[in-house]
Amino acid sequence: MSQLEEEIVDFRTPDGSNLVGILSRPPKDVPEQKALLILSHSGLVHKAGSHRGQHNLAHYFASRGYPVFRFDPVGFGDSDGFTPEHINQDLFASIESGRFVSSYTGAFDYLAPRFKDHRWVVSGVCGGAISSLLGGAENRHPIAGYALISCPVVLDGSNFDYSRREPPQMAVKMLKMYASKVINPKAIWRFVSFQSDYKLMWKMLRTMVLRTVDKIFRRKKKAAEAKPAVAEAPKAVEKPRVALSARFIKASREAMQRSKMLFIYGNNDGFLWEFTDLYAAAHLSNAKRDEVLRVVEHSNHMFQWTEWQQKAFALIQEWLTSTVLLS
Repeated sequence: MSQLEEEIVDFRTPDGSNLVGILSRPPKDVPEQKALLILSHSGLVHKAGSHRGQHNLAHYFASRGYPVFRFDPVGFGDSDGFTPEHINQDLFASIESGRFVSSYTGAFDYLAPRFKDHRWVVSGVCGGAISSLLGGAENRHPIAGYALISCPVVLDGSNFDYSRREPPQMAVKMLKMYASKVINPKAIWRFVSFQSDYKLMWKMLRTMVLRTVDKIFRRKKKAAEAKPAVAEAPKAVEKPRVALSARFIKASREAMQRSKMLFIYGNNDGFLWEFTDLYAAAHLSNAKRDEVLRVVEHSNHMFQWTEWQQKAFALIQEWLTSTVLLS
């Protein structure tokens, strides 16, 4: 098989910023599929992606006939601009609030004359996934599909109380593992000789305590709502708890109405709990959730191992051939 064809390109956003991307084309001896994948990176790394995930995605699909365009949005990698935030959570909040929508507009305008006969599928991992969703749903260019890996549904930010973010399922899983070792002499010795991971144990125990407190709070809130309103004394200002991103909810609803959707998470990723228990439980039917959601066993949030990446890519390829290209 001949090598992939890759081209470094420059293009501009509507406000004139110069961005840089890589267009990966199939080898000459591989028939080209009429679907183009478009993605940007997740926010903290170059277009290669964390653990080279986006580089591997580009080569996986280009070698199978799909052209792939990945680029650095404004302020990252080889593109113009800078990022003023000093706290990562605030940077993530700006990305999840649409920081890169204009970068996608520039990418779409560049690609439109070259790939007008292709179906467009936007993808990405984490911040790249939410950027692709917002960039596609809020743009005039028609998007055939969204293949989003580890997409955040909860808005980040340093002003939120993240003690509520740890998923209870993972806490139960870890605590059961520790409980199974209470009669293991080696485990007991590690515990009494200060070799155990006490920080992790406390984190899991705290999660279960907080979940219990949250349940009691919700019951009291429902009971209070059923009673006549009574004036209360002013309360101390507290950090707001994590909450679903309203912009994500709106964009995903609009995208599902016009396009095909695929959400992929690792089952060791807290974002999966947020998607199923916070978002899907409130906004999707069980049938729709099962239609759009796929889970890669054992994978973490960033799909660190190549094996996990390959499983995610295979899910996207099957979805492309069975859903997007047939619609």
